[in-house]
Amino acid sequence: MIMVLAQDNADSTSVTIAVFLLFLALLHVALWVAAFISVMRQDRLTGGGKFLWIVVIFGFPFLGSLGWFIFGRNAQLVKATSA
Repeated sequence: MIMVLAQDNADSTSVTIAVFLLFLALLHVALWVAAFISVMRQDRLTGGGKFLWIVVIFGFPFLGSLGWFIFGRNAQLVKATSA
């Protein structure tokens, strides 16, 4: 009886962990997609600047995406604006 209860508890724990990991994976993908779209929609960056950020986001999906949202929006690779 104790073995059956222990096995049921282990199964529910593994399901809980699997659901939690799936949730984290979906958040990771959403962050990655949001960073990619944000870079592509950025008008201030040159084509080269966008390319570099996309390479960083693809090369380091989690840290690259966080880096874009923390540092990338104020990047110095900007187009010269006409007054």
